[in-house]
Amino acid sequence: MAPKSASKGPGKKKAKAPPKGTAKKAAVSSVRKPAMKFAKPAVHKSAKPVVKVAVKPAPKAAPAKPDTKPHGAASAKTVVKAPVRPLVRVAAAKGAPAPIGKFGRRGRGGKGGPGSGHGAEGGGHDQVGLEFEMVEPPIPVIVHEPPSLPTPSRRKPKPGSPDWPGEGLTVGMEAPAFSLPSSLGRKLSLSEFRGTRVVIYFYPKDDTPGCTMEACGFRDNMSRITSKDAVVLGISLDDELSHQRFAQKYNLQFPLLSDVDAAICRRYGAYKEKSLYGRSFWGVERTTFVIDREGKVENVFRRVKVEGHADEVLATLSV
Repeated sequence: MAPKSASKGPGKKKAKAPPKGTAKKAAVSSVRKPAMKFAKPAVHKSAKPVVKVAVKPAPKAAPAKPDTKPHGAASAKTVVKAPVRPLVRVAAAKGAPAPIGKFGRRGRGGKGGPGSGHGAEGGGHDQVGLEFEMVEPPIPVIVHEPPSLPTPSRRKPKPGSPDWPGEGLTVGMEAPAFSLPSSLGRKLSLSEFRGTRVVIYFYPKDDTPGCTMEACGFRDNMSRITSKDAVVLGISLDDELSHQRFAQKYNLQFPLLSDVDAAICRRYGAYKEKSLYGRSFWGVERTTFVIDREGKVENVFRRVKVEGHADEVLATLSV
């Protein structure tokens, strides 16, 4: 009987099996990923450091001092506005870092957009400007208050005093003389009208409703008044310029005289203490005097009512 090894064929040898686990390791190693290499981030050469610009705040205005002058005295008030932060436009040089703007950033654009400060690659600008408010220095405003008029005494004036005769001026007395600036551009005196009857009416203020009605009443009756050999003179505390405007506006054909210090009004007793809405003050009371050809008082109208007053004066001139 032949041996078993001869039955398998001539020259064939049995292959050896690989050790356990070797095939599995080879399969894992074949699918392993290659090692990754991380590159360093690139730094843009155009990146610039951020520079902050400090702006000093404007100085505060000093507190206004209270007015220590007595009541009624003439004074000049100066009104000065608070200083304002100056306005300057600063432009950065080409290639300089973009400064922080008004809103705490280098521009109004987003990242990579115009004005973002990320260089030419992101669409930024080379020149960046700072905007501030530019206001001219304040100009002082001076306000002049009108001078206060002297307050007359409540007692009756004595003969020889500057206010004589005052309220005591009655019919038959000598009319106080005066020489005052007028709307004609020159001074007029009472002595110029000697030999002519003179109607002198005192009124509070130019171009007010009551005073305008009274003046227009004399204007409309001027032909009848001149036919009685009389002239009309109006006296108030207004200046010459105010009288000229008032006369031109209403075409007044008689002169208006300026008694700015109320000296003549006090002598004729037309400057009195008045009250309005519970407030007391000194002013001109509507009063009219008719002076005869000899310079004496012919008639007196005190506390005049404007309506129909011109006709009332004409009635006395007809006598």
